[in-house]
Amino acid sequence: MRYATPTRSAHRATPAGGLALLVRHPGPIGQHRYHPGVRTRPQRHARRDPRETAHLLTRGLAGLIVLGICVMLGVLIVADERRSPAAAAGGTPLTAAEVFPAGSAAFQVGRTDLSADCTVAVTGTLRSTLQRYGCAQAVRAALTVPYADLRITAGVLSLADTTAAATVADLLRSLVESGDGGFAGMAGEETGLGTPVVWRTHGHYLTYCIITGPNGELVPGDDPRVQRIATDLLDTHFSSTVLPGRR
Repeated sequence: MRYATPTRSAHRATPAGGLALLVRHPGPIGQHRYHPGVRTRPQRHARRDPRETAHLLTRGLAGLIVLGICVMLGVLIVADERRSPAAAAGGTPLTAAEVFPAGSAAFQVGRTDLSADCTVAVTGTLRSTLQRYGCAQAVRAALTVPYADLRITAGVLSLADTTAAATVADLLRSLVESGDGGFAGMAGEETGLGTPVVWRTHGHYLTYCIITGPNGELVPGDDPRVQRIATDLLDTHFSSTVLPGRR
């Protein structure tokens, strides 16, 4: 029988009295060799789901629609305020037929005038005063009464609020007495000093009347007809009939 003879190197590495067992190991277990200069192939990104893209587009479109609605509402609100300053100051604007109805037993209506420019109804410093306190509408008329041969100009001014109306009413006395401002006739003429002028407030409204003779002559302020006209127009007609339903 033939026996394998160990090499010399095996003899050196083998302890005395033992046989050398030669085993070839394939290399370190669990390790990968690094090869310099070799690039790894990048992974491809997964394609986006079409349904997800459609969902994003739908959300963006919905956002644009909501934005458009908000802008439209803002434009409509601003346009409404600009279109009707009287409504912004105190509800629905007055009408001449409402304030001075035809067929009234208390007075006969001549010429009427309705304007968003309150300065046409006043003179002097009272013009800037009405602008400062937000006057939005003036409704006035030339009237006559069955019991007196007098000429009357009566009107209603719509101020910004109750405080504004009360403030203007307080300023009126000094303006009228000094001649620095007052109420105008239907043709825009100034009233002379001493002309009976009576005014009241009702909420944010300022009511007034000017009383002169048939040809514009002065009427004594203590004339009992002046007080009756003021009571019939300002207290009974305006404050008790026309304006109570107004805010």
